[in-house]
Amino acid sequence: MATLNFDHLIHYVDHLNQFHYPGQLLKLEPGGKHHRYGTFNRLTYLNDNYIELLDVEQPDKLAKEVKSEEGRVSFAAKIIQDYFAEGFKGICLRTTSIEETAQRLCDKNVDTIGPIRMHRENKKGEQIDWQLLYIADPDYLVKPPFFIQWNETETERKERFARHQQSQFVIEKLVIASEKRAVTVKKWQLWYDMDIIADNDKYTDLVLKDDDIIFRIQDGKKSEYASIVIQDYEATSPYNMTIRGATYRFINGMLPKS
Repeated sequence: MATLNFDHLIHYVDHLNQFHYPGQLLKLEPGGKHHRYGTFNRLTYLNDNYIELLDVEQPDKLAKEVKSEEGRVSFAAKIIQDYFAEGFKGICLRTTSIEETAQRLCDKNVDTIGPIRMHRENKKGEQIDWQLLYIADPDYLVKPPFFIQWNETETERKERFARHQQSQFVIEKLVIASEKRAVTVKKWQLWYDMDIIADNDKYTDLVLKDDDIIFRIQDGKKSEYASIVIQDYEATSPYNMTIRGATYRFINGMLPKS
């Protein structure tokens, strides 16, 4: 059976080439270009996942692409749909079998688009390949997380990460605001086979069966990806950073005992 893990969070940043986190707290690595959408990215690798900072260099190309059935649900479409407002735009979940994931959703009568073969080229001209699968739900309040399967083994992925990993940072939680929390929770349970680990009058915490990262769905006047909570093993007290439409919350973590 295919397993699901959190893979990355997308943060749209205008003029990305000129962007750095304050004090270069999170180091940015070169990414590549998505020629299909006219976008490019830079990446900040954390413990076992990453944040993708995304920008648009060909807005006309992206605007045209998102008019297609595939493009309207794409990872870049939210930038157009939000009128180029900066901030968090999407969550991506890594699957060990995208075909099996698609079939599981089909068996639940959930409409999907994909798998779609994608690639990007880095500055060295090297090509990285993957496949994407999107949930095609016209009534969603929060853009559904999408699925990715990398064209590499888990060992190869970990080796790629090891070169850039900032191991002092570990993602603990992703906070999602929803105008109709109960609807979002019910759909995410169906789509991603998530378990509820906490529930009260303000929020519901969900987890994937094979991952520890918490997805907190909280009541909100506006449906959006609200913030990310990151453990900082070198911090002595919590701190926040709101930058380019996105909120990063850092808490002091505890290194696991050896």
